Amino acid sequence: MKKLLRNVLSLLLVALLFLLVWQRRHELTPIFEDPSSDLLLLGALIVIGHFLNSAEFWVVYRATKVRIGFFENWMVFTSGLLGNLLPGQMGTLYKFRYMKTVHHLPYAKSGSNYGANLIISLGSSAIVGIIGVCGNTVGGGSFSWVMLLCFVGLGIICIATLRFSLPTWKVLRGKPAKIFATFSEGWDEIRRTPQTTFQVIAIDVVKYLVTAWRFQIAFGLLGYHQSFWYFLVIAPAAAIAGIIAFTPGGLGIRELFVTGAEVAMGSSFDTGLLAASTDRGVMLASAVVLGSIGFLYSVPRLRRATTTQPTPTDV
Repeated sequence: MKKLLRNVLSLLLVALLFLLVWQRRHELTPIFEDPSSDLLLLGALIVIGHFLNSAEFWVVYRATKVRIGFFENWMVFTSGLLGNLLPGQMGTLYKFRYMKTVHHLPYAKSGSNYGANLIISLGSSAIVGIIGVCGNTVGGGSFSWVMLLCFVGLGIICIATLRFSLPTWKVLRGKPAKIFATFSEGWDEIRRTPQTTFQVIAIDVVKYLVTAWRFQIAFGLLGYHQSFWYFLVIAPAAAIAGIIAFTPGGLGIRELFVTGAEVAMGSSFDTGLLAASTDRGVMLASAVVLGSIGFLYSVPRLRRATTTQPTPTDV
């Protein structure tokens, strides 16, 4: 029932997004019928953003003693981007399978790596978002208490989660206990290496700068111009939406988060939705191209590992 409700909600969100964009399609048509250099720059910045995002996971993998190559990690990451356009987070499941088969990383440790990256990203989102809200105000723009409180809350969650160890669940027995122990082990390895946190935050901040520039270009294509500080607020909102989204590729969720942040900053609903949709169109094209290359690289390696190496029994 839970899966059915999630699928129905996903379908409704995607349908709503399509309907809203379709009603304003006359504003988007000129952008793609007569593409400018700005549209090409938008695509290049999306590729750079994906590259930086993959680098974050590589840093976390290295902190947990997983010896995956930098380029290999990027290819597996892009494969996941394309796979996640399918229902059920298929791209993430593929990455977990690849890491277990090729690099003998248990599923639970992959989960702890993802969890750690998520928590650290909350911290970098808080930093960039607070700077964006304050900078936008100093620059003469509107001040949003809503966005400021959201980013402060994210920072508190990040600090509290990294500060404390996971609880010990002694009631667990057998395989569930082993899964939780493996997850906790990976989590504690990351907590013991604070330099990993700082490295990921530094990469994430640079990624948000790139993402803010992307949105500045996307909004500019629609004739809507704001200061760079303004888009430093929008960028973390988009990233958080992509992390927690349950729809394929975050479709609908990301656009609503961007639009909500833009409305909270005092702008109109329509502009945020159309700009996010423009950015989404270029993102989908880049995901197909990069993801296809990623699969061409990673699938043969996965097949060789499957046929020539014994699969570990660890969870």
